[in-house]
Formats: sequence, structure tokens, C-alpha cells
Amino acid sequence: MQVKTSPECPKCGSRVKRFPPGRQDQYHVYCDECSHDFGRFDHFQAQFRHVLDDLEAHLKHHDDAPDENRS
Repeated sequence: MQVKTSPECPKCGSRVKRFPPGRQDQYHVYCDECSHDFGRFDHFQAQFRHVLDDLEAHLKHHDDAPDENRS
């Protein structure tokens, strides 16, 4: 099941994120405007994995399509 994702902060709508220094895979992602906690980076990244997979599939489909303008 794919969850609807959005890069905007649910509190303030900002798209700017803050990744504070920390141990790998153990730090949280915060909104830069209102400091909303999006959770751990690995969980945040997993939420958007299906979006990236869909985009990569779409781009690959575009690359495989025959181009009539090629010589």
C-alpha cells in the first residue's frame, strides 16, 4: 500500500527541512520553519521511496520510447 506523501510540513506548509548532525540513521528530520519533527531520517526516506521509484520508472519509460527526431 502506498501512503500519500507530501514534502510540505503538516503544520506550516514549508518545504525546507533541517537535518541536524548525529549518528548515521539515528537522527531526526525537522521543519526549518516551525521545528516539526518528521521522525528519523530512515523512516522519512522510506515514506518517499515509492515516489522515487515511480519517477525513475517514468523516466526509464521515456528513455525507452522511440524518438522520431533522432537521426
